[in-house]
Amino acid sequence: MRRITAGSEYVVMAALLLAASGCGQQASEQPAAAGSAAGSAAAAAAARPVALRAADEQQSQQLAEQVRQAVAHLDSAALSKLASDEAFADRVLRGTDVSGSERREAVEGLSGTLQEIFAGVVQGCTSGGSYSFVRLVQRGGEFRPLFRLCLPELSGINYHELVIVQTAEGAKIADVDVYLSGECVSESLRRLVLPALAASNRGLQASLSAAEVQLLEFSDDIREIGNLQRGGQPKSALELFRRLPQVVQDSEPLQRLKVRICRNLGPDELAEALQQLFQATAADPGAGFTEVERLELLGQHAEVAAAVDRLREQIGDPYLGLLKIESLLKLDRGAEAAEAVAAAKVVSEGDADVALTDLRVRLHQRDFVGVAELLEGMQQSPTGAAEIPEYQEFLRSEAGQAWLQRQKTQSETP
Repeated sequence: MRRITAGSEYVVMAALLLAASGCGQQASEQPAAAGSAAGSAAAAAAARPVALRAADEQQSQQLAEQVRQAVAHLDSAALSKLASDEAFADRVLRGTDVSGSERREAVEGLSGTLQEIFAGVVQGCTSGGSYSFVRLVQRGGEFRPLFRLCLPELSGINYHELVIVQTAEGAKIADVDVYLSGECVSESLRRLVLPALAASNRGLQASLSAAEVQLLEFSDDIREIGNLQRGGQPKSALELFRRLPQVVQDSEPLQRLKVRICRNLGPDELAEALQQLFQATAADPGAGFTEVERLELLGQHAEVAAAVDRLREQIGDPYLGLLKIESLLKLDRGAEAAEAVAAAKVVSEGDADVALTDLRVRLHQRDFVGVAELLEGMQQSPTGAAEIPEYQEFLRSEAGQAWLQRQKTQSETP
């Protein structure tokens, strides 16, 4: 099964961009520089929030196709043009009274965040990953394209809901809801931005939610916990975590931080942290990933298969059936595993991960004739095939020897 952990490199990158912009420092209003009317308009827009309407179903569907085409051509520039820096910054700063030069600095610091994410998507696809349109999700009156992100070499799977808004330049991506993070990118960035803004805007807290005020109050401790976790000191990180007020510990961002800490402790601590996170986030579309990981950790294979089925139904993507293959094979439910692979093939033609999983199932069932047929269609063994225990047994079989001979004959044919 894939390792289903999510990276947060984009959060770190955006925080550095924000710091470089000088956001959070006192700055006086500067007269607009002489230039084009368009430049003045852009500066004015950056100085104040703009109410944007959600894109309608047709606009969202069209933008999803533009994303699909850009990814198919590995065109990072085209993909980046589909995102709006201003709309993203508005979502990060929503509900605050930040305006004028302070807002312009924030918008400048946040600019490029979504583009960096999509550049990473294209880079992953270039290296053998994929970014595939699944369906259009209707959430809170919005139509959001849902994309499946598969990292190269079976290293991860995630889902992105693209938040689409109408701008003067047409429909644009304003945010990305990352399933494994349990929140939009703007929400992750907002927690990093608020302490910097609060340092120069003492009235900011009045415009924040009670939960945000609590996190802001303990932001120094939370930052130190994160530093300890990243610095390989999980016990110290957990000790400091437990000193926080219970209401802060129970918040979703802190529950996710606790899981990251416990990954470096032990299976019992991790299983407990995953259970607590799942209970706190059960309504999230990607919460099932947490449940699947916990059940795998406990070796409860029948429960893993059932949890994957629930997750697959909730997200609406047959591809997720691949997550239960190893559990099904351990339960000797090979026929069900083959059905899951067949369903994944329908929505992912040519996917290398599906091909490798198909090979894994056929090898487990000792269907060596079927393995040979599959390999013939691929022209060569997929990456990772040699690591499957039964593969060497296949090579020694009659069907395997015949396949090797055909491969040799083909290579010698001019």
